[in-house]
Formats: sequence, C-alpha cells, structure tokens
Amino acid sequence: MKVSFCVGIDIAKDKFDVCIKERKSDGRSVVKGSRSFSNAEGGFEELGVWIEKRTREVSTLLFVMEATGVYYENLAYWLEEHGFNVSVELANKVKHYARSLSVKTKTDKVDASVLASMGLERELALWHPMSVVYRELRDVSRLKLAYKRNLNALKSQLSAMESAHDKYDMVLSLQKEQIAFYEDALEKLDVELKEIARRDPELYERINKVCTIKGLQFNTVVAVICETNGFRLFHSIKQVVSYSGLDVKFNESGKRKGRTTISKKGNARIREVLYMPALSAIQHNKPIAQLHKRICEKNPTARKKGVTAGMRKLLVLIYTLWKKNEEYIENYVVAGTVQTSGNEEN
Repeated sequence: MKVSFCVGIDIAKDKFDVCIKERKSDGRSVVKGSRSFSNAEGGFEELGVWIEKRTREVSTLLFVMEATGVYYENLAYWLEEHGFNVSVELANKVKHYARSLSVKTKTDKVDASVLASMGLERELALWHPMSVVYRELRDVSRLKLAYKRNLNALKSQLSAMESAHDKYDMVLSLQKEQIAFYEDALEKLDVELKEIARRDPELYERINKVCTIKGLQFNTVVAVICETNGFRLFHSIKQVVSYSGLDVKFNESGKRKGRTTISKKGNARIREVLYMPALSAIQHNKPIAQLHKRICEKNPTARKKGVTAGMRKLLVLIYTLWKKNEEYIENYVVAGTVQTSGNEEN
C-alpha cells in the first residue's frame, strides 16, 4: 500500500506514545504531532479524533507498533475494527532499523518516532487479528503453563513439609487439596486444548503432523504455534530463534573471551515449554541426541549448552514442518546429506 502518513506507537501497560509523520512529495518526512494516550477504550477514542484532524485519507495512513507482550493487542484490535491499516513488527526488526538511523536516545517518544519513520520508509506487512481458535488455544495454553508452575512449586513445598519435624496435619491436608485441584484442572485443560483444535480440522491436522517429531507432544506444539500466531510474522529461522530468546549472545573483546550464552530476550513461554521436550528428544530423537553429544563433548563443563541446542533444534523443526505442512522424517536426506537447519552448535 502507498503510505503518506504513518503513526508510530510505543505502547506500555497503562499508556502509549504516538508520533505521526507525513511523507512530502520531495521524499522528506515531517512530524505532524506527538502525544500520549491512556491504554484504554477512552484513549483509543481520543486517538481516533486526534488522528482525524491531522490526516487527509485513511487509505494512505498506517499505524505501526511493536509486538511486545499483550499490551498492544487491545489497541490493534480497535484500530482494525475501525478500518485502519495496522502493522505489528517484531521487536528485533525495529531494533535493527533504529540502529541503521544511529538513534542513541531511547525514550517512549523517540521509539514512537522511529516506528513512524520505519512505516514511511519500509514496506511493512499488514497485521490481521488472531483467529478465535488461535486466541482460545493461546489462553488455555498459557493458563495450563501457569498451573503447571504452581503445581511444581506446591509439590516441592509439600515434600519439604513432610520431611519437617512435627508437621501440622491441617496444613498438609490443605496443601494436598491444592495439588489435587491443579492436577484435575490440568487434565481438564488438556482435554479442552484438543476440543478447541478439532474445531478447525486443517489446524488440527497440521499440529498432528508436527507432533511426529520425537520428543514433542500435542500441548507443546500448540503452545509454540499460538505464541507465534502460526509463525505469520516470521520469514526466517533466525527471526523465530531470536523471538524466542534462543539466539546466541557472544561476549568477546580483543583477546578476552567471556561466557557465551543465549540472549533470553524473547518469548519466555516458548523457552519454558521446550525445555522438558528437549530432554526427552535427547533420549529418543537420534539427530538431536547426536547434536547434544557433540556440543557436550566440546563444552564438558557447560552441559546445559547441549540442552539449549536441543531446544533450538526442536523450535527450528516445528517452524520448518509448519511452514511446509509436512510430517517429520528423522533421517531426511537432501543431495546425499542429512538435512539440518539453523546454527545449533553455537
């Protein structure tokens, strides 16, 4: 689409900062205004009135924001429902663009200005709302993850209590009741996930194709797919790995070589749901087991790197099979070599 006006939005939990820019006929971009609004229905209405006074055609107007957490969602849905063009970009993509402008100051106002410039200079894909099925699957999956954390914490507490001297029976009884509640709720959530997915036969079939990867279960695949909205914003393995915080962060300067770690700047839920499947894949998935062995041999004092590589490999496989709509073949051969994806050995 042809963009004459772009509204950059830096959004937080309680408010969002806006900068609107116009592209002139000579190619220059000029700021038409900037302001903060509350991140609520009233703020959205005020934004609509404010924008209307500063633009001519809605068809050439684009709103750009980052995909950070869930705080952008209400505004994005409101804008889309009111007929505006919206682009939601990955945080790392925006970060790299800001670097190209040599922007050193980081404030909410400056970030909004950077997003407005990005919308005028780059051809950005339009955002479309997550389907009802995806949204319901994501909500159930996130609740299941939270309950699982609580259950593990309660079991650890109960174990410690039972080992303590002179336990109070009522406290132990309540703790066991809580554990029973979470175990029952998790079973119900497992059933609900499959029932929701079955409403969309095509989606259900694609999820089951990805589940052919040894070490992965239905719930893990659903969590990854919903946290990435079916990988709609992603066009490369590198983007997916970075979004999940599984990209490698080097720490070197001159002759000094510091500790190399993963960035952890990304979706923590994806990392959380991939950890246990990676441990399973290391035992039962031959290519991932071999990858884990190679990395542990190179890093005998940092064996967690092997598990992290397994997590990254699983994510790459999920992305690849989802995009291709294919089942997993353990020893898939291309041109005489076993196919591998990504840079897992970093």
